[in-house]
Amino acid sequence: MKKEIDPKKIKILVCCHKPCVLPKDEIFLPIQVGAAISNVDLGMQRDDKVNGEPCDNISAKNKNYCELTAMYWAWKNIKKIYPELEYIGLNHYRRYFFMEKKTFVKDLFIRPENEVGEYVLRRDSFKNNLVLDKTIIAKKRIYPYSLAVDYSICHISEDLRTLQNVIKDLYPDYINAFTSVLMHNNALAPYNMMIIGWEDFDSYCEWLFSILTEVEKRINIEHYSDVQKRIFGYMGERLFNVYLKKNKKEIEEVPVLQYVDNVKEYSEMYCLYRKIRYSLSMKILSTWRKK
Repeated sequence: MKKEIDPKKIKILVCCHKPCVLPKDEIFLPIQVGAAISNVDLGMQRDDKVNGEPCDNISAKNKNYCELTAMYWAWKNIKKIYPELEYIGLNHYRRYFFMEKKTFVKDLFIRPENEVGEYVLRRDSFKNNLVLDKTIIAKKRIYPYSLAVDYSICHISEDLRTLQNVIKDLYPDYINAFTSVLMHNNALAPYNMMIIGWEDFDSYCEWLFSILTEVEKRINIEHYSDVQKRIFGYMGERLFNVYLKKNKKEIEEVPVLQYVDNVKEYSEMYCLYRKIRYSLSMKILSTWRKK
């Protein structure tokens, strides 16, 4: 018998930190991230309360955990509001899954920010994947070098070694997947975006936050820049890919539709060139390692 997906049992968080236009679809649950440290109440679900009352949350750590404060809130609290929830997702106030078109070339589509209110999520597209027990993720971005090299260039390389040590200590059975994803791979599903079954979400959050909590104990970020203080959000992106790899999750990669103030969309030919160039660079790197 074909599995039925009840849309009333799906909620997709939309992370917001400022007033913004939002889709009208009731499947979305706009959530104010960092509400505990904000001087503005956006008039939506907050990541520090349930039904107006304090709850288990890490909202005050939003500058370090980014959208993961919404994920933590949902993990600990969303079932108090939607007890029959079976699937959960995460999008951003300017980033949504683009179900309209599949493409090899592009991982990102650009639209003007004032068009967000017109966004419609194609139910048939994502429901078919959930029926097949697939986790929906953002289409992977291809980098010109391994994810470990990219992290070391853009962030603090020593932090990556700390993360690796924490995984060795807490979850040694994940270290091979960590090495494979970070050291021998140049593709990343970004933004912590997903639509996933609740049981997998619960298991992932238990794993993820236990790791990040321990990393937080071992790293002093007091003197980091504001960008580098977003450390745990950056790590979360990488760890999501590690979790999917280790648990052999069936995935469906979906391009991201991003709304921006100024539309500057790359041409199809440029995106194709970039993908081929980055893929070749990784093949060359892999060949060099084998010598």
